This record gives sequence, structure tokens and C-alpha cells, in this order.
Amino acid sequence: MRWHTESIDFCSGEGRLHGEILLPKGEGPFPGAVLCHGMGSDHRAMRPSAQRIVRKGIATLAFDFRGHGKSDGFLDASIAKDVIAATRFFSRHPKIDPERLALVGHSMGAMAAIYAAAELKNLRALVSISSPAGIDSRLERRIEFPRFGFVLGLGGLRFLISVLWMWIRGYRLRIHPKKSLELWGKLNPLTAIEKIGAFPKLFVHYEGDKLAPYEGALKLYEKAGPPKELLVSKGGFHSAPMFPGKLRRKWIAWLVSTLTQAKGGSEELGDKPSRTEESLFSG
Repeated sequence: MRWHTESIDFCSGEGRLHGEILLPKGEGPFPGAVLCHGMGSDHRAMRPSAQRIVRKGIATLAFDFRGHGKSDGFLDASIAKDVIAATRFFSRHPKIDPERLALVGHSMGAMAAIYAAAELKNLRALVSISSPAGIDSRLERRIEFPRFGFVLGLGGLRFLISVLWMWIRGYRLRIHPKKSLELWGKLNPLTAIEKIGAFPKLFVHYEGDKLAPYEGALKLYEKAGPPKELLVSKGGFHSAPMFPGKLRRKWIAWLVSTLTQAKGGSEELGDKPSRTEESLFSG
């Protein structure tokens, strides 16, 4: 094994969150990335990417959001607090360099990472993958997935595929939307992105994403301050950037390069924004 795995539990507010840390072999301290999964999955969805990242000498922490997996509570609009708690917990690890930390989020996890990045200090990088520009929820009762056979915002074939996938993977989602619906409506990443500091940001999306249309990533990119970069690839689907392919290799390479640069920042991006609409990376 090229890395060491630690099963962890830590607190976010009054609840307990579960996750795992992957550490490269060696003494450290290592740069680190907090990986934030999407709605209806858990930290295991981020594990393949975490394993590729740790091979490059970057430690990772992936966790289950509240209401997901083995974590406590119900999903609500306080998801950014979970990211903040995870990052602070990670930064206190004796083998982690607290001055070289990044947030990586997919879908709902990207939204949470954007909000958290607006509050956290000394972050080195942000990777937003398949992020919606907002949330539209119309749920009216407490729901547990897939027990009750319902998936947020989906219908038809996508509904059936999502339920089947959650069942096969053993994913659990617990949500009490009647209490949190108003808060969900207040989540606006387009506002939060403007508050993020001047460290490198990467926005990753596929044009074929039907669940979170790529135009949302364009809006987030335009609102973000420099340095920043945008990777939009043709084809694909919502979770495709997390699967093996050229696009995943591209964002992981960007992350590793940014975190392993001198502490002054990313030489690759410099001080100017960069926009790359990547038709070549359609894997």
C-alpha cells in the first residue's frame, strides 16, 4: 500500500461526522485536500479520486455530510459548517501542513465548499466540480433514501437509475426538508463566490450535465475573483468528472501542481484569470 488510511470521527456543531484520511508514506507535513461528496452518496464516492491524489504526495480527508452515510443528523442548509469542521480537524493533524490546504467538492459538495471557502482562512486552492448555481427543493416531509424510493430533483429514468445506484452502493440520505426548505432557498453560491480570497480556483464541468447545467459553472467562474480557471468539456454527465478519464486527470494534475508550488501561490495560474473551454477533454 502506498498510503496510510485512518478512519475518523469529528464534530460539526452538535453532530458527529464520519470519514477517512489517506496519508502518503513518509514523515510529512503534507499538503492536504478535503474532498466533499455530492447529495445522496458518501465519502466512498470520493475514494477513487483520493487514492489518485495521495499517490502524488497530497493527503486527503473525505467525510460523510450530515444526514449521509455514517454521519449523524439530517441534511439541511448547514452543509458549509461540515466542510469548515472537516478542514479545521484536518489542519490539526500532526502530518498536515495547515498552510497548504485545498477544498474539492462535487455537486452539492462543491456548493458547500464554495460557502466554506468564503469563511476559511489560509486556503491554498478550491476545485468546484459540477456545481449547481443554486438549489430548488420542493420536498415537504422527512425522507430517507433509498428506503422511501425518492431522489431529490429526479424523475423518470434518472430516478430509477439513482435509486438503483444508491441501493447497490449502500448509500443513505436522511433529510427533513420541511424544516430546512427555507434555508435551502437562501443558498446562493453566486453570492458566496464573490467573497472568496485571492487563491487559485478551478471550475470543472461537462456540457452534457443535465442535472446541473454547465451554464451554472460559467456564472460561478465569471463571479469569482482571480486567479481562476475554467474547464468545460463536451459530452459527459453530472458525475463524469469523478470517473476515470482525461478530465479527472486534468483537475487532479491542477490540484497537485497548485498545492506543491511555493507557499506564495500557484505559478501556473499567476495573477490573471484563465478560461479554457476544453473540447479535447471529453473522456
